Amino acid sequence: MCWSSKPFVLYLLAIFPLFTLIHPSCSASHLERRKHKHRHSGPPLNFLYIMTQPVDYTNGPLKIYAADGTIAYEFSKVHLDSDQGLSTCELQTGSSQTVFDLVSLNDFCAVKTTFEEPKSPTSKHRRVEIYPRGMLKDKWRFSYIDDAGVRQNFKFNRGFANKGGQIYAQVNGHDGDLIAELKNERRKDSWLTKGSEKVSVYTLSCAENSPREQLIAFMALVFTRVSHCGL
Repeated sequence: MCWSSKPFVLYLLAIFPLFTLIHPSCSASHLERRKHKHRHSGPPLNFLYIMTQPVDYTNGPLKIYAADGTIAYEFSKVHLDSDQGLSTCELQTGSSQTVFDLVSLNDFCAVKTTFEEPKSPTSKHRRVEIYPRGMLKDKWRFSYIDDAGVRQNFKFNRGFANKGGQIYAQVNGHDGDLIAELKNERRKDSWLTKGSEKVSVYTLSCAENSPREQLIAFMALVFTRVSHCGL
């Protein structure tokens, strides 16, 4: 009986390595799909804001348009002392009312740079941190303190060869929901073009319940930083 079953055992041993080769591959593929799905989870990114490229202060602060072409916000950045790295950024409404300011004391290319909101009774203690990494893509983070007194943290996963990328809420130091995307695009909206040519723009798509004003200022800061320092 044992002898007659031996061919069957040998048969199982022969096919078992093949099974182990196939099975891990399927599992890895399944895990990768799950990871990919999680990486893009989050609410719909239904709110759109647009800046025209390149950076141009000829007509005053940079305009940030809503999807219908109205000026939603304006952004300006001034280098007060380039040798000392002192610069200020201001986000304004479309009617030129200040929303908030950010100040940097170490605004240099290729070194860690921090922008912070000056202290005031209405300050949300906003902060933007840029971590250059040489030939690797920079790391960007920003945060603010919400009405409950909790600091909310976010991370920008910038593309390697461009200033587009995804912005995630941070949960215990890890990526949570995708709340916004930055993209380089060419668009042909009727209010944007004067002819048949598409216009080069930088866009922010964000979720309804996201911190939109922080995201808009962050978009403009990425836009101006890359224009000045490169990728």
